[in-house]
Amino acid sequence: MKSLSTLFRHSATVASLLAASTVTVGLMAPSASAIELLPPQDLETEINVGVTGSESGCLDASKCIDPSFLPWIESIESLVDDTSGTKSRLFIDILGEETVYDGGDLGIADLLAKDLGTTPSGGWFRPSETKADGSVGEEEGQLEVGTYKFTFTKIIPKLTIKYFDTETSATTGVPNFFATALTDGMLISGENPVPLGEDGNLYFQSWKDVSEITLKLGQDQAGTGDGVDFQLIKDVPEPGTVLGLGTLAMASAFGLRKRNKKSDA
Repeated sequence: MKSLSTLFRHSATVASLLAASTVTVGLMAPSASAIELLPPQDLETEINVGVTGSESGCLDASKCIDPSFLPWIESIESLVDDTSGTKSRLFIDILGEETVYDGGDLGIADLLAKDLGTTPSGGWFRPSETKADGSVGEEEGQLEVGTYKFTFTKIIPKLTIKYFDTETSATTGVPNFFATALTDGMLISGENPVPLGEDGNLYFQSWKDVSEITLKLGQDQAGTGDGVDFQLIKDVPEPGTVLGLGTLAMASAFGLRKRNKKSDA
């Protein structure tokens, strides 16, 4: 009888420890941090997104990378923008610095620094409208208008898009606006299309379970337009700092053995 009662007592103790550990794990749920889907911030370059006009796909072959060089990105395809009527180049740019891309016969894209008073830090995707033959478009490539399809290497549980300087309504976001969005993800925060804001504004959208998404940036008007830059941010889960169930079970077993020895003495 003593052995049977001891067994029940030990079993109840283990069950209590496991239940407590389960509660602990629930309280210490994984947190999340975020990474930008960009190379190091000091790298300014053009991304080959399929614009014609040069063998490398870029204005300057010495400043040119393939989309797969970027983390989590399998491909980026430039699509014909419905306001410019052409495809657009795509650069990675530090907005507070001027960068020049010499395309020879295709022209020179002079990406001037933004107003330092309203420019956010870090690297940004910077569209650049082009002409039909791939040559530099309006404002020496500074008109930040374009439409791009992003395909990722894996499904991203939460993708946040950070838009900079949207000053017109119903021109920026994930098309088709007011219809089925061109993505397999689901919008979980923010509005689509992006609402207009004041000069230098930042706006955030978040999408759930995304493996591909099309972005429309800015709009082209006769001789001018509204330019928009953007960042892609992926949430990254972080493991909680709690003891695993196996460790707790080992600790409980060790405690039971010690109590067993005392009762047998």
